[in-house]
Amino acid sequence: MAMITRQPLYVVGHGSVLSKRGGRLVISRDGQVITSAPLSLVAEVVLLGNVTVTTPTMNALLADSVPLVLLTDDGRARGRLEPPSAPHIDVRRQQLARSGDESARLELARAVVRGKIHNQDILLRRRAARSTDPDEVWALAHRLAELANLVDDAPTLSTLLGVEGAAAGAYFRGIRLLLDDTAAAGFRRRDRSDVDIVNVLVNYCSALLREVVMGAVVAAGLDPYLSFLHTPSRGRPALVFDLMEEWRPILLESTVLALLGLGIANSDHVTVTPDGPRLAPEVTSAAINRFRARMAAPARGWPKGAESGSYADRLRGQSREFRGWVLGESEAYQPFVWR
Repeated sequence: MAMITRQPLYVVGHGSVLSKRGGRLVISRDGQVITSAPLSLVAEVVLLGNVTVTTPTMNALLADSVPLVLLTDDGRARGRLEPPSAPHIDVRRQQLARSGDESARLELARAVVRGKIHNQDILLRRRAARSTDPDEVWALAHRLAELANLVDDAPTLSTLLGVEGAAAGAYFRGIRLLLDDTAAAGFRRRDRSDVDIVNVLVNYCSALLREVVMGAVVAAGLDPYLSFLHTPSRGRPALVFDLMEEWRPILLESTVLALLGLGIANSDHVTVTPDGPRLAPEVTSAAINRFRARMAAPARGWPKGAESGSYADRLRGQSREFRGWVLGESEAYQPFVWR
């Protein structure tokens, strides 16, 4: 019998109410039921915007070990309500020891950056034929391959970050060439503070990916704040940012390009408010649906053992791979290699 996989439940929109009736979570608005789902099939609940949650529902989520994630309208994390869990003390002790070992930290950081650049290269190669300048996209993909060859020789974390930055510059120049003229006109570079549709969508989808990786990290018994590539800081789940890197081209930028390429999102869907840019509700809903579909798609990795299950399965598997490296069960962390 096939095992049933729990899935995240997203609740979007001002005025939505999440409650529990029997064994089901119910989403309603203005007294009308919008949808519902069995609690037993929910992995986590993600709230976007001003959503009301009843106290009995929060108690039920905690009792069933289902995290409650709160995001702003534009996808920025507010926080998480999590049930008590096992301390996983041995894993966290080893993670702390490894994060304080400069050679181990550099080893893990190299693996993360190597996987990220490889997957960026693959995305550009896959989409080059659809670009406004295929030859230039191929040239940028070759540049990424050259930079990937420098990763393992980087003597320090600072040097490695320089290689990653150079790769990001080439990659997003390639991304710009994959956009139509309307989207490309407002997109100058990757910058979290820019309010063009491309950057706003990347920021929004990054928040969706971050919460999925956070769930995988916590489930593996890891400390999300003890990192290797990104600098740890108070309240910042830096390990989550580490383990997100290899997935960005596969799950994040691929989702953004699909939304733009299908005409689902454009510059008219961004409203600049005193609190920052806000995406239109129909775009946030479409982004969630596309992201979830991407997560559920069969994984395409190399070697073929990496293809087992969906991308969601492999993402969770990568946190377990990292745990194995932390505990010394494997000699090296192997990032997910797209093909």
